[in-house]
Amino acid sequence: MKIELNEQHLAPALSSKNIYLRPATKADYPVIKVYRQDPENCRYIRPPESDEETMEIVMQLSKPWNLASGHWNGLVICLQEDDTLVGEVVFRIEDWEHQRAEIGYRLSEKAAGRGICTEAANLLIDYIIKELGFFKIVAKCDPRNISSYRVMEKLGFKREAFFKDHYLMGDEWTDQYDYGLLASNWQENGK
Repeated sequence: MKIELNEQHLAPALSSKNIYLRPATKADYPVIKVYRQDPENCRYIRPPESDEETMEIVMQLSKPWNLASGHWNGLVICLQEDDTLVGEVVFRIEDWEHQRAEIGYRLSEKAAGRGICTEAANLLIDYIIKELGFFKIVAKCDPRNISSYRVMEKLGFKREAFFKDHYLMGDEWTDQYDYGLLASNWQENGK
């Protein structure tokens, strides 16, 4: 599929054995608000959002994807067994010319430790590489967010950089790990 710069793209519905990914709806706001405003869940990502900021994120996740550089697009993660929404998986085009996209994810604490985030990221990465044609996927996290970089490593990402006091989160300077995954490695590993 040839995607054009700044094109609107209908968000896909993706599924696997345990989960499915779909666009958000306004009705998802109360569930998303719980984990996006939980200080512990936000600890290594960003400060908790206000109600208004959370609603903006829900609305953004409900729209067709905007494939302009820097614009975050994504899907919510739901369990196959009971349709419970447990998180979100997102991406943005970091650099069109060099075919590089960044992925991110957030999961409710109730769903943590069950491989759900890895499964969701796997579905989105597969789509970004095979359907949108990206050459490289990157992911970033605070080094204290062990569960986040373990997801990256399970998916075949390689740690490429460590940045000391790299960004300001609230009033704290935090470090950052950068990970990368080449499309050729994804396909070689049978993903």
